[in-house]
Amino acid sequence: MTNQLLAPTRVVRDYLSNSLVWEDFLAQGGFVGGDIVVADPFKAGTTWTQRILQQILSNGEEHDAGLSDTSPWLDSSWGDHAEMLATLKGQREAGTRRVMKSHLPADALPIAPEARYVFVGRNGKDLGISFHNYLHNFSESTMAEINRIHAEWSDDSTPLVIPEDMREFFDLWLDTDGYQCCDLLDIMASWWKLKDEPNILLVHYKNLKQDLPGQVSRIAKFLSIEPESLRMDAILEHCSFEYMSGRAEKMAPFGGEHMSSAKAFFHKGPKRDFRTELTDEQIERFDRKALDKLGAECAQWLETGESR
Repeated sequence: MTNQLLAPTRVVRDYLSNSLVWEDFLAQGGFVGGDIVVADPFKAGTTWTQRILQQILSNGEEHDAGLSDTSPWLDSSWGDHAEMLATLKGQREAGTRRVMKSHLPADALPIAPEARYVFVGRNGKDLGISFHNYLHNFSESTMAEINRIHAEWSDDSTPLVIPEDMREFFDLWLDTDGYQCCDLLDIMASWWKLKDEPNILLVHYKNLKQDLPGQVSRIAKFLSIEPESLRMDAILEHCSFEYMSGRAEKMAPFGGEHMSSAKAFFHKGPKRDFRTELTDEQIERFDRKALDKLGAECAQWLETGESR
């Protein structure tokens, strides 16, 4: 990677995302040293990773503000972008290390050499099931707002409709390359191309589940923070699924205000197992498509967090 900003080479706008908002971020000063972007498909472990970063940076201290109040999802298709930009501007002026999140492919996001990017992967079958639960629990008012905004910029008044049946949604999501919400394989492929860059770190949900202390240490080192300096016991407690789901209003995106309840955001979490929820045919079809789109090495990493 050069020492220059890599500008986006495409625009992504769909029902849930709007990459154009990053132009406003760049216009107000852009990235500075220490900035961190959590970038991943929906339900790959974004909130968990944001929380880990927050806890590393505060060394286990708790925060009064909600997670998304200090770590905004800037490229959401809806939400108060002016407020998010003001938050990020204020943090920059205060010298605070900023953590922001994105659900965009890498080539739709500004890639700055002074920023660090943490990409989070998760096996696509569990992700698709969790994504359905997430969308299905969006409130009627949120869906109306999303559909209104989409119709305004696209001149397409077709509403985003989430089937009640998870398997029906999973098939639609797979058949249409993301259901105009989240093209998992496209996002994965774009970040995989950057996996060897020094300011890009790939983290996997499975590894977070199986070895949280090790992954916290790995992420800390990536941020140039010595793991030995951390209050690891406090960080691990505050980043557990039980602790976070018990404080859902503080942890969920937008405080859970866009959903039926903040608690609904934390559904099964690490206990999810696609083998009990999808058909054998759906599992096989997903695996074939992932292999075709990503190649063997990348598809294996997405599935297991391990490379050949």
